[in-house]
Amino acid sequence: MTGFASCPGIVIITLITSLISIPVKAEIWTNEISDVQYGRIGSNVTLLCSASRNGSAVEWRLNGTRVASSFAVLQNGNLILTNSDSTMEGNYSCHDKKGQLLRATALRLGYGPALLRIHCIAANYYSICCSWEQNVKTFLPTEYISTFRHASKASETCHQDFFRTNVCTIKNPKNWHSSYVVNITEVNPLGSTFTLSRIQFLDIVKPDPPERVSAEAVHGSPRRLRMYWEYPATWPKESSFPLRFQVQYKPMESRSWSVVEATHLTTELTDVLAGHFHIIQVRAMDLLGNGNWSEWSTEIKALPWLEPTPKPEESESSTQSHTENTDHSSTSESKVESEEQYEKLALLVSLGSLGGVFLALLAFFTILIWVRHKGKEETSKQELTSMMKMKSLPM
Repeated sequence: MTGFASCPGIVIITLITSLISIPVKAEIWTNEISDVQYGRIGSNVTLLCSASRNGSAVEWRLNGTRVASSFAVLQNGNLILTNSDSTMEGNYSCHDKKGQLLRATALRLGYGPALLRIHCIAANYYSICCSWEQNVKTFLPTEYISTFRHASKASETCHQDFFRTNVCTIKNPKNWHSSYVVNITEVNPLGSTFTLSRIQFLDIVKPDPPERVSAEAVHGSPRRLRMYWEYPATWPKESSFPLRFQVQYKPMESRSWSVVEATHLTTELTDVLAGHFHIIQVRAMDLLGNGNWSEWSTEIKALPWLEPTPKPEESESSTQSHTENTDHSSTSESKVESEEQYEKLALLVSLGSLGGVFLALLAFFTILIWVRHKGKEETSKQELTSMMKMKSLPM
């Protein structure tokens, strides 16, 4: 019974012993990587194997798969990657004949630092904000060191944003009329490079766009709009540096902008298109003309005052009044037309009467002439008869 009871312990010990005796083929996992190696794209990269000194044969794997000999050369157990490119990145592992892991290396490929593009702007007279971009994407972990100096002063630190590694701020510039030299140094595992940029403070002043832009219709004026806005929050209104403004506006259907200037926080547009929605924007600039105009504010839409339409009761009464006026005017017009017709008829009757009298006189004279002519013919006939009788008498 005692020997049987001890069987479970014997079985466990036997299993552990058998597991230890089995060779283990280790795979590359993130927590097994003992080294990170960086290389320049396009160059030859050599990966070392820790057990290659005795000249024993080893096997290299990339992400668990045996490395092809087409792009790699084995030399004394070390792996040489020729003309490396981004496809060769990954987790490399070196194994002995039994497949045991000898060394693990994470290879990261990229480029060394190059000159940067630096852009500085001043949203007010109390700070300068500089940002930069890479001309060459390095694909490697990168850090930046930013400093500045003006005139012959010593270099000072440009305060970098913790969340944006490519931005720094020069706080409270001491001399607005002098130039500043900004120095940004880029550092990565393949080296470092610095870039210098000279700026003239008054040339880079550029306010942020005005805020809370609004517009309202002007009662009784269908071609006017009244505008309001506020200073940008980054430009203190109580400072000694006032701003001037430009307002651009156009009907929504148009492509052409109209522009007016203002020095206060309100203005009135006097030539808008009646009955049409308008798009309006505002921008700002230092009153003395230093620096540049801000970007345009966000577009707003506004409609000028429209004449109110009459209520239904007013419409009916006005319609009835209009009908009565129309009837009255129609009656007057009918009377006028009747009088004109009577006058025309009287004129025609008069003309007809005159024509009748003229025809009667013409007939009378015609008959009179005919009677006289007839009387003469009878007299002539009688005289001719008398003469014929006298000739016929005997002598």
